Amino acid sequence: MKFYGVCPASCGEFVQGVLDNEEYLSSYAINLFSVATLEEGKEIFNRGPSKSRRAMELVFENFNIPVDETKNISLNIKSQIPVGKGMASSTADIGATIKATLSMLNKTLTGEEISKLAVKIEATDSLLLNQHSIFNPLTADIKKYLGGIHDAKVVILEPNDILDTKSIRMTPNYKMYKMQNKEIIKKSFELLDEGLAKNDLNLIGKACTYSGLANENIHKKPFLEKIIDVSDKYGCYGVNIAHSGTVVGILMHKEMDDIKIIEHLRGTEISKYYKKIYTSDIIDGKVREEEEWNILKTQK
Repeated sequence: MKFYGVCPASCGEFVQGVLDNEEYLSSYAINLFSVATLEEGKEIFNRGPSKSRRAMELVFENFNIPVDETKNISLNIKSQIPVGKGMASSTADIGATIKATLSMLNKTLTGEEISKLAVKIEATDSLLLNQHSIFNPLTADIKKYLGGIHDAKVVILEPNDILDTKSIRMTPNYKMYKMQNKEIIKKSFELLDEGLAKNDLNLIGKACTYSGLANENIHKKPFLEKIIDVSDKYGCYGVNIAHSGTVVGILMHKEMDDIKIIEHLRGTEISKYYKKIYTSDIIDGKVREEEEWNILKTQK
């Protein structure tokens, strides 16, 4: 018998930085997914990615089930999510595996509990929760739950370049640069909080743009200011980035003409760096059952 778990990607973060001397972020989910499949006693055994394998073991440990019982469980990951771009590919693989393991064991955990398991493996994203939040990626502590975002999509600018999250955190003076951004990040989180509470995309977009520009002292995004100019020109709400990745997103209402914007971007020098430009819907976070995922795929 097969057991499935599904977890969405992110397009970076709305906001990320230091708040009250600790690092926090607020990710958002998009409709690209990682799917984990578990099967016991399969003839052709697949161990799967090491981080995902560890996630399975942590679920067994959490319920005091011997880890030895995982030895005959084959793990397969199929993912639509680009790797090394700041789109939470690793978090999604881990989250999907945890959900599949829970299904196999007929157990449940909250989004908060799943995040606490995931962070034992590596720094994680808030998209394992079913609510937007101000979230500590190093401890999985939640500073505050935020409101939701509705009727929104994002034009994603994805370069060929990749970036390892750990390498960003090892950048010389990383903490010093983060501290330099404290005031603007505080303001960005305040705007995000208000914007999500009111479902005001203008405020959300402004928060994202402020946070993205502040992060330029840590990792510059090529053509960021020109992308912001395009966003403004077409009446979009703002630009967000993967703070420890390479993708950039232009936030807009779902009824806006993303095709026209993409065509414009492809006709500029921006596209020489951002080779892939495409649109994704912004969706609710959380790990999912296969059935929920199938329903979501059919919704437009």
